[in-house]
Amino acid sequence: PYQMSGGQQQRVALARAIAVKPQVLLLDEPLSALDAKIRISLREEIRAIQQQLGITTVFVTHDQEEALSISDRIVVMNAGRADQIGTPFEIYNTPATRFVASFVGTLNLIEGKVVDPDSNRIMIGDQGVTLKQSVTAYKPGDTVSLALRPEAGSLAESAKGDTALTGEVSSAHFLGSVIRTRMNVAGNTISFDMFNSPGMMPPSVGEKVTLRFASADLLVIQD
Repeated sequence: PYQMSGGQQQRVALARAIAVKPQVLLLDEPLSALDAKIRISLREEIRAIQQQLGITTVFVTHDQEEALSISDRIVVMNAGRADQIGTPFEIYNTPATRFVASFVGTLNLIEGKVVDPDSNRIMIGDQGVTLKQSVTAYKPGDTVSLALRPEAGSLAESAKGDTALTGEVSSAHFLGSVIRTRMNVAGNTISFDMFNSPGMMPPSVGEKVTLRFASADLLVIQD
């Protein structure tokens, strides 16, 4: 095996581990030393083999995309303890703590102040927002941390969404299929993704824009 490539060596190691028919298979960062394309193809092979053989598999990784794509259940560890346990859908869309929210995927963390807990009304700077999530545990004037995924918002006037924030564009980065744009709202930097369209120019730096999104996508994060 030492004469083979890294990806082939990992396949041999996996075959050796499976050959003894273990009840539990532990894979400790098996793809960390491989290049990007081999990692993707090999993680798909590992997932297919695991499903075919039905072996309970514990897969350790620091790669969030790897964890989301290969897992039935994810445990997010922080300082030796489990901050959150759930499906990839739950972990990504409803993070339980600030650490999980910032560690898994790209996320905007926004500071707001509670103005009316009974109606879930908060202020982000001088702009009011009504949350779907309850804030009745807070008092008027309390500061809350809010999370918003970059893909949740849109600048299109026709975009479906019952909430909007207006701010000034601070940067726009072309990433191929998407354009990652940042805007300032009351001291908060909010990133959002626009799909690349040759017929539509991204907003310029300094331009005032309105980001529209569903209030359900703005989540209160526990510190």
